[in-house]
Amino acid sequence: MNTIAFRPGNYYISLSITGTYCELRCPFCKGKYLAGMLNVSNPELMPKILSYYYRRGARGFLISGGFNRDGHLIIKSLHLKIIREFKRNHNVIFSIHSGPVPNDLLELIWSSEIDFIDFEIPPSNEYLRVVKGLKSHTLNKYFEFMEKASSYSKEFIVPHIVLNSIASNVDDELRTIEVIADFKPRLLVTLVEIRNRNSNYIDIDRIIKVLRRARELFNEVSLGCMRPNEFKVKYDEVVIKERLVDRVVNPKVSIIDKFNLKVKGACCGISRSHFKLFPTLRK
Repeated sequence: MNTIAFRPGNYYISLSITGTYCELRCPFCKGKYLAGMLNVSNPELMPKILSYYYRRGARGFLISGGFNRDGHLIIKSLHLKIIREFKRNHNVIFSIHSGPVPNDLLELIWSSEIDFIDFEIPPSNEYLRVVKGLKSHTLNKYFEFMEKASSYSKEFIVPHIVLNSIASNVDDELRTIEVIADFKPRLLVTLVEIRNRNSNYIDIDRIIKVLRRARELFNEVSLGCMRPNEFKVKYDEVVIKERLVDRVVNPKVSIIDKFNLKVKGACCGISRSHFKLFPTLRK
């Protein structure tokens, strides 16, 4: 299977349903990533915003935003109602950064006809404590949520895992992906931790070891959008050359040229059945 590049760009739009507001305020983000998303905190404006970008060619929308102190998305039922109504009148994909929401909210998300959950599973309990500030949470909470979400459909949840974290080690990461594999998701998205400029050390041997194991366990593996620019410059080529991933997000143009990669204007988490909704780009 040849690696495919993904460039969401104007075709898969990220929306924050809380604006820049977030109760969790993870140390690595503190809300700054929300500032780069479109603000749809006012549900009354959301249909107009969706329609505007749909007319301009967008065929996918990521629903994201700030998390509460329990570690999941702060979302109103009205937002979900608008999503359901928009989907029923447009040929479009919705995904969501939900976090491990309670069962009643998970049911509302499923009923809203959101296509899939982009679900980050921490690589270790220490990661939850140090990076997320969720001292009372454990990995079991995330595995239990994945089991519940998978019971609706195997297509409904796309697990993401952060590699090379200061708050985990290679054995943590290997154990975690092996548990994830038991749920048989259609895709695993791997991310590489972005630290501050003084500590952005990339242990490529560690990352490759996990990717090789992921290649054995999953039907498809993606190198997702969160990774340091240094990784793109130095190591995207290594990962693609060794055929460790099937999908890679926003690689350098030089990498696209070198490997003659097909480029889809979409989020890497979409199912192959949805490829036809999104354009194939030149680069």
